[in-house]
Amino acid sequence: MTSPPCRSVLNLRAVKRPDAIAAVLLFAVGSLLLALGSYERFGIEVPHWVRFIPLAFVCTGVVLRRARPGLTLALGLIGFGAEVAIGFSLAVVFVFTDNLYAYARYGSRRGLRIMLPVAVAAVLATGVYVAVADGRAAAVISMLAIAALVLASPIFTAIIVRQAHERAMLESERAEQTARLADVRRREAVLRERTLMARELHDTVANYLSAIALQSTALQARKDLDAETVRMSVAAIRSSSVEGLAELRRIIGLLRATDNGTGEELASFRLDQVPELVERMRKVGLDVDFTVEGPERALPGEVELTAYRVVQEALTNVLKYGSDAAVAIRYGDGRITVEVENAVRPGGDEVPSGGAGLVGMTERVRILGGEVRAGPEGRRWRVRAEIPTGGLDEPAPPAPAGRFLKRSAR
Repeated sequence: MTSPPCRSVLNLRAVKRPDAIAAVLLFAVGSLLLALGSYERFGIEVPHWVRFIPLAFVCTGVVLRRARPGLTLALGLIGFGAEVAIGFSLAVVFVFTDNLYAYARYGSRRGLRIMLPVAVAAVLATGVYVAVADGRAAAVISMLAIAALVLASPIFTAIIVRQAHERAMLESERAEQTARLADVRRREAVLRERTLMARELHDTVANYLSAIALQSTALQARKDLDAETVRMSVAAIRSSSVEGLAELRRIIGLLRATDNGTGEELASFRLDQVPELVERMRKVGLDVDFTVEGPERALPGEVELTAYRVVQEALTNVLKYGSDAAVAIRYGDGRITVEVENAVRPGGDEVPSGGAGLVGMTERVRILGGEVRAGPEGRRWRVRAEIPTGGLDEPAPPAPAGRFLKRSAR
């Protein structure tokens, strides 16, 4: 196992090139000023070359201002403290203000909370010292202004810049999160649309294709059919093909069309179209009884579409696997019940199936808060869907006489 590399006290890679260049330039300018004698002589008398040492300390702090702000402050305090002892120079004081700014800008928040009151106390202490030593109000005010400019002003400036930077970072993170959320919502919307497309294509086209497959299989299997029966079967196949192609073209047209504000829906099947669906199933040879119980009334569009799709998918499965179907639609209080029952045909697996129909049917019903039960009951198969109407149903105009009368099996 490889041990982790030791972390050095100073990571030179964190040092920024502009900071190093600035430190070299400041040291060069400060050295020139010191060489010209630009400094105050008071306190301890030292050789001339010693005055370059505080300048070296504060300029080294400039190099480390972003890499190690704590070390920058320490070097600045050492250099400025030496200046207090031997006499001030403009270069050292000027660079020291950058040391204070660097720590307040890049240092820890905990250190900043300590640094700010200490700086304010140092400014006040300077004013008190001058008041005791000199006593003149003008001298006190002047020294307070200079001390505030050197000790407090860099810190307050850094705090303002730091807060502005943090607000900018917060806004940037918020914008990034908003973009990610928008991308997630877009992906979810695309997934919902793809699921809807797949469900609609299956529900619309599979019914027609199943009828075509069943009729063509029967024509291939029976060699003793007379010409009239063959003609009727071919006519039924053609009718299913034409209707299926028409539905497929309609869906493709909707997918290709731009948003023109017409509000056209992908599918708008309603319960009053169920008799046409039943009649189409009879034309391909399926025996179907159809009954309606309860007063007919208008329902929300999504409820009627879901009920229609349940009947369509159930009858499509009857074409594949069963026979002798019975469809019942029951209007109840606050809900509608759709029930399709059929006998199971032994070996009824001539038409391939992907198993998506029952899943899509169940999804439709559950989205509306309903329940689907599908399974064998004795020798028959029953699909029962209970769909809440949401209390939005209204009485519909009376239907033509005999419209929903029981249709006996052929």
